[in-house]
This record gives sequence, C-alpha cells and structure tokens, in this order.
Amino acid sequence: MNLPFYYSPYFLLCVANLFWSLNFIIGKLVGTAVPPVTISFFRWGVPLLFYLFFCRRDILANRAVYLRHWRLLLIFGLTGYCLNSITVYYAVLYTSVINTSFINAFNPVLIALAGLAVYRYPLSVRQLLGFLLSFLGVVWIVFKGDIGAVLKLQINVGDLIMLSNICVWTVHTILYKRYSGLFSPRSLFAVMMLAGVVATVPLMVAENLHTGLGWVHQVALRHVLGLLALSIFPSVLAYRFWNQALNQISANKAAISQYLIPVYTVLISVLFLGDALQSFQMLGGLLIFVGVLLVVLQRQG
Repeated sequence: MNLPFYYSPYFLLCVANLFWSLNFIIGKLVGTAVPPVTISFFRWGVPLLFYLFFCRRDILANRAVYLRHWRLLLIFGLTGYCLNSITVYYAVLYTSVINTSFINAFNPVLIALAGLAVYRYPLSVRQLLGFLLSFLGVVWIVFKGDIGAVLKLQINVGDLIMLSNICVWTVHTILYKRYSGLFSPRSLFAVMMLAGVVATVPLMVAENLHTGLGWVHQVALRHVLGLLALSIFPSVLAYRFWNQALNQISANKAAISQYLIPVYTVLISVLFLGDALQSFQMLGGLLIFVGVLLVVLQRQG
C-alpha cells in the first residue's frame, strides 16, 4: 500500500524547513518589542499547555522511564527547545535574516561531522573538501567578503551567536537520533518541550530583571500574532515533521534538506520585506551549498 505523498519524510522535511525559515523572519519582527528569551518562552510555553493536556496519559504511563532519564531529557530540552531558540532571536537582533539563514545552512556539515565522530564513519577526501568549502563560505558571509576584516577578526556579534546556534542544534540532532528510541514517541515531544520551558524560565526571569518590563508597553497586535505564529509553525509543526522524518531516514539525509532554509528565507525577505541579497552572501551561500553536497551525498553513497 502506497502512502500519500505528505507522509514522505522528504515532503515533511521540505515543509519543516519552510516553517523554520519563518522563524528567522517573524523572530526579527517580534524582537522589535519583545526580548529574545521571553520570545522563546512564549514560543514553547503556549503549545506546551495543549501538549501536556493531550499527552498526559502517555506521560503518566511512561513516567518511570522519563524520571530515570531526566538528565538526558533536560539536555534534549536545553539544546532543542531552549538555547536553540534563544540564540536565534539574539542573532537576528544584530545581523540580517539572510545572514542567519546562510550560516544555518552550514549545519548539515556539522551534523555529518558529528555523525562521523559518534558512529566512527571514515572521512573521505571528498568530504574533507566539502567541509573546507562550507567553512570558507561561512567565513566569507560572517566577514562580509572583506579579507581585511578576516585578518583583523572583525566579526558581527549576531553572526557569532548564530554559529553557536548551529552547534547546539547539531548536538540535539545527534543525541535525538541515538537515544529517542528509549522513550514513547507519543509523548516524547511534549516532555522535551517541557524540559526546554523549565530551562528557559530562570533565564527569562533574569532577562526581565535586567531589562525591566518596559517592553510590555511596546507590544502591539502584530507582535501577539507573531508570537502565536512562532508557537505553531516553526515550533510544533516544524519539530513534529523533523522528528517524524528522522524516525524514517538517517540524520545525514535529513540534514541536507536544511539548505532549503536560506532559499525560503531569501525569497521571502526579498519579495515581501524588501531586503537585498548581497554579492558576498551569494558567493558564501554557493560555497556552503557545494560543500554540503560533497559531505552529505558522499555519506549517502
């Protein structure tokens, strides 16, 4: 029996990456009023209420397993639902959404290299070349194609934060692929989300104690709608689709789909936000894409 196309892991990955591209754009718009950690809290806190309600029976039935592996679940929450979100919203405060999306495209290479380290796969000359090309592309974008800035190590703080973001997501992807089988697939997403929100709360309290609550008076309807959109599309739906696809195909195959994020982001930014695609972004993005293909397609072969 052939399943409908929308059950295909590749279709799920295409849609997941489209929704993740919206995360950069909506996050930047909402970030004009709401602080980054607070955005992350509402992004996950709102859907968490619904997931805990619908998954409560499965969570209770498997509570012994969840309690036994609480440290692992906390790491899942920190890497996938706390730090991963917070770093994106900090990054877009200081750099363009196009830059963040191109740097994010380097993630498949990191995931592939992490997979090589964890599963002891051999590293071919072709993969090594792909890594070097992708790394060069990231450097070219981060330093805006300025050799002088490279030599002086003049880097935009937003780009640096985005580099830390893809490292965090790489850790999450590898750990999830290796250990998610320990838990019930019906409620694991809700429990990881809970762990992420719990980890975010003290950071949000510290943020608002430091900055104050003056931002509340700046919140308009568009910011509320943006938070609602963040809690649905790049959060619940994108993660569900990504995790479902990972259960069917390898992390390397899933990773290559992330090159779609900058494609979606550039199209939306240029067509609807009036942003301009710079020459250094195009060259850097091309180097990243070629490198990703060399690394990931080689692994599939």
